[in-house]
Amino acid sequence: MNKTKMAEQLFTRPEGATMEDVIAVTGDYQYRALKRLKSRGYRISARKDGRVTRYHAISPAAETFEATVTAGGKVTLPKELRERLGLRTGSRLRLAVDADRRLVMTAEAKRLSDLAGILGKPRRTATLEDMDKGIRDAVVERYLRAIGRKR
Repeated sequence: MNKTKMAEQLFTRPEGATMEDVIAVTGDYQYRALKRLKSRGYRISARKDGRVTRYHAISPAAETFEATVTAGGKVTLPKELRERLGLRTGSRLRLAVDADRRLVMTAEAKRLSDLAGILGKPRRTATLEDMDKGIRDAVVERYLRAIGRKR
């Protein structure tokens, strides 16, 4: 198991972990493990415990978000939720209502086939003769530059 995974396990324990705990197990500070957990939706809390700080990573399953519906029927998603889902302006969402009248929201994933044709056709490839001519021209140009003359 790598050091980051070990640090993540320490931070997600009910009692959390101090950096001293993490150093004892991994041999290194693991602030990157906290950042990684945060990017995966965990809520990170830091609490002073005497002279040290104890970090807790709270599972994203326990976290809920609140949004308000405007008179026009619009909803603004909280920033944390947008970041967790990777949503940007123009992102598409799929909404469904299950049997218990719960709203299920899914960020629509981009398919590779959606990107087909986005770059257009490539230019014609060069022949071996074209490449040889380009190399010759570059060598002459470099030589002339080295001796301080222009073509």
